[in-house]
Amino acid sequence: MAEFRFFLNPSAVELPNCSALLFGASRRYEVNNHRTTLSLKSVRRGAALYSTRRAEYLVTDDCFLMLNLGQEYTLRFQGPQVTETLCPFFQPGFLEHVAGTHAMSIHRQLDDIEVGSAAAEFHEQLYPKTGRVAAILQALHEASRPGQACVARVEDQFHELAGALLELRDGVRAEIDQIPAQRLATREELYRRLHQGRDFICSCFAQPITVALAANAAHLSPYHFHRMFKEVFGQTPMQFLQERRLTMAKRLLSKTDETITQICLAVGFESLGSFSWLFRKRFGCSPSDFRFQGADRRNSQD
Repeated sequence: MAEFRFFLNPSAVELPNCSALLFGASRRYEVNNHRTTLSLKSVRRGAALYSTRRAEYLVTDDCFLMLNLGQEYTLRFQGPQVTETLCPFFQPGFLEHVAGTHAMSIHRQLDDIEVGSAAAEFHEQLYPKTGRVAAILQALHEASRPGQACVARVEDQFHELAGALLELRDGVRAEIDQIPAQRLATREELYRRLHQGRDFICSCFAQPITVALAANAAHLSPYHFHRMFKEVFGQTPMQFLQERRLTMAKRLLSKTDETITQICLAVGFESLGSFSWLFRKRFGCSPSDFRFQGADRRNSQD
């Protein structure tokens, strides 16, 4: 039977041979050309830019990135604030073992504890940090706190996380099946390209972005990208971009002391007037009122 080991912040030598939770906080940090085991990249605050041969992914506290075994990446923390990371790395064979277990009947597992392996690859893209995966990441954070660190609790949560990620992968397969194309290979490739364009918008939202630029990142024609993006995601690329900018502005208003004008420009809006109007339309109050209400709530809790 395979031996699976679990560690908190192990050495670089140990990392490829175990499942590990890597975590830390810093203003500046970078990794160059690291070839990873299957891993999940998340941050609790701040932002981290991951770059692979195929794309760039800006990981913020509302999303996470999956990278497969053997993927090479670079990492740069973004912005002046502290970035806090929480990244589970999976020992080669562990998720394959869990996937093999899921594929076997309980009756067969009673007769044969040597469970076979099954493929455990994921679409490399940004996923929303919600639901079961978000809850497990929170539990991993609590199990790794200084003075409370517990490897046994971490091992428990790695098993939970493995199951949650396989459920997530099944959900992706269901989404792929909804894409209107006859051949599975065509549906999978279109799904991958659309998410590549979506992740480009997510990661470069502060820059001037057009449909053509996002379509180029997805290696699709602008019209085809626009039409299929709306069909698959339920909104146009520019609607998605506007929502991303407003969401990031809301976060900056809550967590920084930057002026409203600075925030407006930092998230990619060119006009303070249009930013304020769109913010009010989306959230029901002006940016200044939102900040005041947040400060008022924090003061009432002190």
